[in-house]
Amino acid sequence: MIGIYCRVSTQAQANEGYSLETQEELCMKQAISLGYSQSQIKVYREEGRSGEDIDRPMMNQLREDAANGIINTVIITDPDRLTRDLTDKLIVCKEWDRQGVEVIFIDTEYQDTPEGQMFFNMRSVFAQYELAQIRKRTTRGRLRAVEKDKKIMPMRVPPYGYDYRDGELIINKVEAEFVKKIYKWYLDGYTLRNIGDKLYKEGAVPKRAETKNFGASSIRRILTSEIYIGKYVYNKRATKKVWGEKTASGNPKKTYTIRDESEWITVEVPSIIDEKTFALAQKQKKKNMKNRGNVKLQYLFKGMIRCKHCGRMWECTYYCGREDKATGVKKRYAVYRCPNMNPKRYGDGIERCPSTSIRVELLDEYIMGLIGDVLSDREMFDEAIRSQFEVKDETIDLQIHDFQKQLSKKIDERDRIKRMYVVAQVITEEEMLKDMKRINEEISFITSEIEKLTKKKNMQESNVLTDEQIKLIITNTIDMFENELTFDEKRELMELLVEEIIINATSPKVEVSVKGLLNDIALWSQRQKV
Repeated sequence: MIGIYCRVSTQAQANEGYSLETQEELCMKQAISLGYSQSQIKVYREEGRSGEDIDRPMMNQLREDAANGIINTVIITDPDRLTRDLTDKLIVCKEWDRQGVEVIFIDTEYQDTPEGQMFFNMRSVFAQYELAQIRKRTTRGRLRAVEKDKKIMPMRVPPYGYDYRDGELIINKVEAEFVKKIYKWYLDGYTLRNIGDKLYKEGAVPKRAETKNFGASSIRRILTSEIYIGKYVYNKRATKKVWGEKTASGNPKKTYTIRDESEWITVEVPSIIDEKTFALAQKQKKKNMKNRGNVKLQYLFKGMIRCKHCGRMWECTYYCGREDKATGVKKRYAVYRCPNMNPKRYGDGIERCPSTSIRVELLDEYIMGLIGDVLSDREMFDEAIRSQFEVKDETIDLQIHDFQKQLSKKIDERDRIKRMYVVAQVITEEEMLKDMKRINEEISFITSEIEKLTKKKNMQESNVLTDEQIKLIITNTIDMFENELTFDEKRELMELLVEEIIINATSPKVEVSVKGLLNDIALWSQRQKV
C-alpha cells in the first residue's frame, strides 16, 4: 500500500500553491502512474502544522503504519513538506530505509547513493536555515503587529475569563462572573482551597477542561495577573525545545525563561476587575504571606525534609487547636507535612499522600538528639567543620576538573547517541529518547556540582581562615550546642551538618533517614496527635 503525505502550516502557504488539495492531486497522479489503484492509496493530510517539529498527528500515524508494514511507499511533493529540520529529516528517512519503505519526492529526485544523500542533506541544511529566517521574520512581524496595531496574536488557550476572536480578547461573560467571585471570596478571607471547593460546587470549569478541578496555581494566577485590569503583556517568555526529550503527554519538552522587561509589550484589553479591587487583592496577598511567616512559629528543618512515599519536599505550616477559654485565642501548632496531604487541586477525585503530619517540636527534638550524638564524636565533627572552612581545599580545583571531564564525556555521549540513531541505525527511537533523557539529567547534575564547587572555591578565596580560627569555630560551636542556642544559631548548625532528611510517615512508626554527617536510619515510635 502507498501513503501520500500532505502538509501546510498556514493559510498563506495554501494560497501560494501549497494547498493540501494541490499536494494531494500531484501525489495522486504520481501514485496512479506507478500502477497503484485508489483502494491501494492512503492519504495523510496535515493542516496547520509547522515543519519545525516532526511530532505531528498524521506524521505519527504514517510512521506507525510504515513500521507495521501497512505502507511500503511514501509520496511527498517536496522534502520541506516532510520537515524543515535536518536531524528530523535524517531520522525519518533512515527509519523508513530500515523498514524497506521507498520515499518519493515529486519536486526533488532522491537517489539512495552517497552523492544523492549528500545533495539531499545539503538541501535540508538550506531548508533549516530558511526556516530559522522565516521564524525571525515572523516573530518581528508579530511584534510589530502587537506594538503598532495592538493586536493579540493567536493563542492555544486564552486566559480564563476571555475568548479569543479576530486578534482580540473578548470577555467570556460566564467565566468573567467567576473571576469576580474569586476576587470577592479572596477579599472576604477565603483561602485558595476554599475558593477551589466553591468553584467546583458552583460548576465552574477550568479553561483547559482536563478536569473540573481548579488548581491553586490557576486561582493564584487569576488573582495576580494584570490582564484582569486590562493589561495584557506580550513577549514576556522565551521558549527553547529540549532535543530528544518529551513531556508525559508525548509533546516536545521545552524550557522557559523570562525576557528582560524592556522587551515586553503591553496591550490594552477589556478589564473584568477594577484597579481598586485588584490592588486590594495584592495587599491581601502580602498580608497572608506575612502572617504565614509568623516569627512565633519557626521551622528548624524547613526545606530539608523529603517524603519517601511520593518524593515531595515537605512544607511547614500550622494547625489551629481549640480556643483558650481564658484568652479566647486559638492555640496554633507548628507542623511539618507532605504537601500532597492537601493537594493544590481542589474538588473531588484528587489523590492524597497517606503520610501523617509531624509536630515540629517532636521532630526537632529527635533530630537534635542525633546531632548531639554526632557532636559527641569530636573527630567526626572536626571533619565536618573543616570541610566548610578549610584554609584552602586543594582538592576543589581537581574536583572541578574531574566534573568538567565528565561533562565533556556526557556531551560526547549525547552526540554519539544521536549518530547511533540517525546514521548507524543501531538503536530505536524509544531507546534514543530514554538515553537522551538520562544523559540530559546527568549533564544537569554535573553542571550543578560544578557551580557548587566553584561557589565554594570563591568563598574560600575571599574568606581564608587560619588553622587557629578553625579550631576556635569548632570549640565555640560545641560550646553553643551544650548551652542554650538561638533559633538562628541552630539553623546555621543544621545547614552545616544536614543535607536532607527522608521521612516515611505512612505508618504509626515514622522512619527517619538523615543524609549528611548523620547517615543513620531510626524508627521513631512516637506518633503525634494534632
